[in-house]
Amino acid sequence: MRTSIFLIVLIVLFVASFPVAFALGMTSVMIMVMGQGIRFGQIIQQMISGVNTFTLLAVPLFLLAGKLMNASGTTDRLFDFARLTVGWLPGGLGHVNIGASVIFAGKSGTAVADASGLGAIEIKAMTDAGYDRGFSCGVTAASSTLGPIIPPSLPLVIYGTMSGASVGALFIAGIIPGLVMAFIMMIVVFIFAMIRKYPRDPFPALKNVVVGFVRAFLPLLTPLIIILGIYTGVFTPTEAAAIVVFYSIFLGFLYRTFTFKKLWGILVETVYDAACIGLIVAAATLFGNVIIRALIPQQILTFVTANITSPIMLLIVINIFMLAVGMFLETTSAITILMPLLLPMINAAGINLVHFGIVIVLNLMIGVLTPPFGIVLFVVSRIGNMSVPALTKALLPWLLALLVALALVTFIPEISLFLPRLAGLIR
Repeated sequence: MRTSIFLIVLIVLFVASFPVAFALGMTSVMIMVMGQGIRFGQIIQQMISGVNTFTLLAVPLFLLAGKLMNASGTTDRLFDFARLTVGWLPGGLGHVNIGASVIFAGKSGTAVADASGLGAIEIKAMTDAGYDRGFSCGVTAASSTLGPIIPPSLPLVIYGTMSGASVGALFIAGIIPGLVMAFIMMIVVFIFAMIRKYPRDPFPALKNVVVGFVRAFLPLLTPLIIILGIYTGVFTPTEAAAIVVFYSIFLGFLYRTFTFKKLWGILVETVYDAACIGLIVAAATLFGNVIIRALIPQQILTFVTANITSPIMLLIVINIFMLAVGMFLETTSAITILMPLLLPMINAAGINLVHFGIVIVLNLMIGVLTPPFGIVLFVVSRIGNMSVPALTKALLPWLLALLVALALVTFIPEISLFLPRLAGLIR
């Protein structure tokens, strides 16, 4: 009975457009009034404990790094280099779009940063070259989902904080799944190119490739710094975020694209975004503690274990559930709200938390492309000058490709776990 009431109240608040943090807080207080949970005097203490973690410090730092990279002029250099390396393939600029997102994913950590940073450049280049707008916007939106899978990743930092899984292991685990996603999307580009006879760039001269590589060399070092630093144990993911921030500032001033006024504006914008995320995490911590003391996760676990005995079936059910959730909640909110409910089931089924983290984030990345609240859908619709219904229709082949990638990552855990095990980060 208590579980039904709490779910109904939470859903009603979301439908009424309450901010996520306030909806979580009000639901928590309601459960406490019913005689369950923590004492009212401990509310602030519980909320502060949720954000008072060294790991979570990576969130504002990676947010800042992504904004700095977008403003430093590195996107043009990366796009030009990707065009020289894969632009000669059938459907050339489609492959360039995906390749640039793979590279940029190693800097931004978010799908929105990829879509807004590279999106305008990619869509203009593709439409000018004769690609239809639906295809151009579709591949731009789909490839942006690589941002939170390939390290660094803000959603994986949030997941690691909520679940207790190693953020370093999660970062390394995202590399192969991200490349699998990119490969499947490139197959889709190839099929479209063959059917629609899309143009491709001429095979580049070696001199041009070398020049393009030299121009992009310093930005290309960013993901290498992050991965090697974490792999070798030189620094933690949080420390890696700080290093990338300073490196991004260095590039901005080196390329003469930064002024102190511009840098101040980026800092203010980052503080605002980080504060919003921090408030959600604080409220979600209170929410998680309250519902655990109210025995709500245990009730759900009892129901699930009585009806689902196979870990594979559990993953299938959770995938379907998360695909639906992703249509209505943004990624950070979904992770912070649902982890306290899902973790008891995952632990009871013996599913590896690192593998599960990649599955969850990939699910939610599909959600950012789907109506009614897909944030990347709206971003690409705006920068691509395309209506949301038309873009949704254009995204259907890409959603199918991402579902294939999700199935592979879900049912073949070694896709996610091979590299962390090789690095000795997990057993």
